[in-house]
Amino acid sequence: MPVIEPFKGILFKEKNIDSYICPPYDVIDKDYKKQLLSKSDFNIVRIVLPEGEDDKKYENAKDILDSWIFQEKLIFDSDCSFYVYTCTYNINNTKKTLYGFLGALKLEELGGSIKPHEKTLKGPKIDRFKLITSTNAMFCPIMMIYNNEHLSNFVKNCKKQNLFEVNFEDKIHNVYKINDIEIVNHIKESIKNQTLVIADGHHRYETCLSIRNYYNKVGQKKAGSEYALVFFVDKNDGLALMPIHRLIKKINIDDFRQKIYNYFEISDDFDYDIVMYDGKFTYLKYIDKNSKDLIDKLDVKLFENIVFKKMLNLSDEDIANNEISGYAHSKEEVIKSVDRKEAVVGFLLKPVTYESLFEITKNNLTFPQKSTYFYPKIPSGLVGYHFSSIEGCRHV
Repeated sequence: MPVIEPFKGILFKEKNIDSYICPPYDVIDKDYKKQLLSKSDFNIVRIVLPEGEDDKKYENAKDILDSWIFQEKLIFDSDCSFYVYTCTYNINNTKKTLYGFLGALKLEELGGSIKPHEKTLKGPKIDRFKLITSTNAMFCPIMMIYNNEHLSNFVKNCKKQNLFEVNFEDKIHNVYKINDIEIVNHIKESIKNQTLVIADGHHRYETCLSIRNYYNKVGQKKAGSEYALVFFVDKNDGLALMPIHRLIKKINIDDFRQKIYNYFEISDDFDYDIVMYDGKFTYLKYIDKNSKDLIDKLDVKLFENIVFKKMLNLSDEDIANNEISGYAHSKEEVIKSVDRKEAVVGFLLKPVTYESLFEITKNNLTFPQKSTYFYPKIPSGLVGYHFSSIEGCRHV
């Protein structure tokens, strides 16, 4: 049963914070980090991706956070609150709005009412463990999806206070707070019967579990470490679920084209399974895709089994090391990769549906790596969570 609590968020004292926020840490490359650092001495990237050699960078993050709080650049909200977040953005020439709310989720083991949809890697978890235990804070929320139209409508229509608006990366971000006790308690009760599916932030969630378990093991139990900063969004509230497309970097294209006909028939843009791009587009349908297995019948798994494994004879290890295979997050990226000779051929896949997402996670199964891409990403630094943020807020 998911348990959520309001919390006293860490907020920038100023309202105009366009130059203070940054994307999630795991999508920031070196060049973009330099741009963010040049925007302001108070850009949150200094904490979420701190500078410094080895473990010294985590100490630096703590020192910066402590300094900003001391200077009152960052302040703690005086109220125990949930924080509504909206993002107005454009995708595929269509204007959409993402709508959800931030709360402190009590950590529980995965597989019960909180479901992962993909497996994680060890490296990023070590990094986040050191950062969070050093700062005792989170500025990058985990994103979880629920399916409850009543709760969604209640959050949209309830009384809330407008805190600030941010224009960042060609999107309009708004943050509001809910601190009315009756409204807070209704939200808490409404979430209890939900199954939550992790969209973005698997590494962060598993890291938070490790931190909680670590403090309990060494006898330094901290109430705030039993919770994580989470953004909750209904599956119908503007979160785009997009595919991650496939690239093939090293093949004999003539031999590959001959093999195509053993597994696909040529189709058209009204009735196809995948689209191949090798300088021109070819619409393809699988000749045989009659699997009843929940995972094997997914487009992304079909592609992996037929193209990567049968046609190219790649092992799971070959696929993982990305020497022959690769990924792209948009049609434009696929075209550029092939046209620039960075890949020999690309394939456009169809997106996973939310119905498939909930069906597969309900059965405690996970998708193949790089199956889903959720958009938009929530910027870091809008509302932060500190282990002390939960003090006085449980059971309000």
